[in-house]
Amino acid sequence: MIGQMARFYGVPWRTSNTLGGAKTLDAQAGYESATTLMAVLMAGANYIWHSAGWNEAGMHCSVAKFMVDAEQCAMGYRMAEGLRWDDFDEALCAVRDIGPGGHYLGHAHTLENFERAFFMPTLFDNNSFEQWQAEGAKDVTERALTMARQMLKEYEEPKLDEATNDALLDYIARREREIPEDKGLNETH
Repeated sequence: MIGQMARFYGVPWRTSNTLGGAKTLDAQAGYESATTLMAVLMAGANYIWHSAGWNEAGMHCSVAKFMVDAEQCAMGYRMAEGLRWDDFDEALCAVRDIGPGGHYLGHAHTLENFERAFFMPTLFDNNSFEQWQAEGAKDVTERALTMARQMLKEYEEPKLDEATNDALLDYIARREREIPEDKGLNETH
């Protein structure tokens, strides 16, 4: 309904998704995240906020869920892009090249375009049970935390102009002196 109102009034619609009541990255969290993500994508949201890691209706954030949700958002983004028609003529040529009874898997057009035609998740395991076991039987939580640790290990702080960096550090130090340190800060100040 909000999406319909936004379109009726010609205004952008900002919303959130991947929220739910789950306390851990479990089936409930997955279902809630997938359902809310698909709902806002299908309703035509223009800007989706608060899209990763939220558990218990935003009461805490899970690093593992953040990683999985970010991948789901990337998948949703790919889906929202819709069909691509920029290679339509080449695709028709592939149909003529292959003809009835053939397959497209080895055709040059398929090899050049399949990765952009599909979204291939990195955190989800689509291998056989035997291969999954042979590779350590890691569940999605373990894979997500491993990926998060690797990203943090490889992180490089963006370089700021030295004067800008000094001004920001000065601002932070000044605000830390000005704002009282109080455990009840959110309730009384």
